[in-house]
Amino acid sequence: MRKRTTTFDLWLVGVVLGLLGIGLAMVYSASGIRTLDANDDPSFFLLQQSMWASVGLVAMVIFARTDYHRLRTFALPLLVLSILLLVLVLVPGIGTRAGGAARWIRFGPVGLQPAEFTKLALAIYLAFWLGARAKEVAAARVAGSFAVLIVGIAALVVAEPDLGTAVVIGVLALGMYFVAGARVTEFGAIALIATALTAFLAVIQPYRLQRLLTFQDPWSDPRGAGFQTIQSLYALALGGPLGEGLGASREKSGFLPAPYTDSIFAVLGEELGLWGTLLVVLLFFGLAFRGIRIALRAADREGALLATGITVWLAFQAWVNMAVVANLVPMTGITLPFISYGGSSLLVGLVGVGILLSIGHRGTAARVPGAAGGRRDGRSRQPAARGGGGAGGRRRPTTAVRGWSPRPRG
Repeated sequence: MRKRTTTFDLWLVGVVLGLLGIGLAMVYSASGIRTLDANDDPSFFLLQQSMWASVGLVAMVIFARTDYHRLRTFALPLLVLSILLLVLVLVPGIGTRAGGAARWIRFGPVGLQPAEFTKLALAIYLAFWLGARAKEVAAARVAGSFAVLIVGIAALVVAEPDLGTAVVIGVLALGMYFVAGARVTEFGAIALIATALTAFLAVIQPYRLQRLLTFQDPWSDPRGAGFQTIQSLYALALGGPLGEGLGASREKSGFLPAPYTDSIFAVLGEELGLWGTLLVVLLFFGLAFRGIRIALRAADREGALLATGITVWLAFQAWVNMAVVANLVPMTGITLPFISYGGSSLLVGLVGVGILLSIGHRGTAARVPGAAGGRRDGRSRQPAARGGGGAGGRRRPTTAVRGWSPRPRG
């Protein structure tokens, strides 16, 4: 009897489901006291997050079973729509302001965060745009167009204001640009300009400048700019090795700002301890590893670029959130993927994982005879070799990274 196998990355699925399960537990624990006071229902945010998780998991399955090449048709419309939403969120009466920032557009009871959708839309667009310009990536025309696009999108996000998300978008784009085959000189110049602009934006606003000044010594302003950092460090310290126990956090009870969104990792550290935080860190390492592995084994250049963009986005955003809580980088508001409360972030993240699964599935099917996605006669689908090889040419190497860029860097 033939053994049934799957070419989907079950390790990646397990990692994401583990993060999602921890996230639901922590959202309930971190938000329960506040929602009990406000709505007489400690499970209010848990139910909302569970609804978004259910929708996200269905979307993940749909995108995993859909050929990612079909996204080429929607790449430009999705990017244009995301830019339009970024503009609309700044319009008074359309964008919803909270905490001094206009980051949401409400459709009845549902609130959407355009910046979250922009991350995925940009990754999809750049994958097919850069993929079609393999030999022109370092050309001035391509480099200039790339820089204008990224600066324009980042400027709209900064205007909300949301510098942290703008940095994530910039790192996502630069990672894809480098992998696409950019020369070190062009890549370094664009990265240097992006760093200079970020530093300028960090000091031009008084509240951001104050965060930078209190970064090295939060206790210099314990009731102002350093308050959230101090409470986060207290939470991690109180957790010890094993934690206070699920639901037993004291910092979430009026001390720690945004305990179920930006600061949820601090609550997790207090309740689950050092071992709980290390488990989450390892799960994100696992997500990054599986994402890189899928990118290396992608069937084509577009798949490799798209997998790179999604992996860089999720892994870097997770690192920033955890680094802020541990005071390794200056304070910025950004969610922890799959764990923080937030429907837009959770839905888009799960869709991104579904696309990763689709890329990995088709990359495996292109190499393994008889795997799902192969030919009906049992032969695997092999892309035509670069450089003139047809169906009878030499078979491509197993690792697709050699085909990402047709020329050496320099």
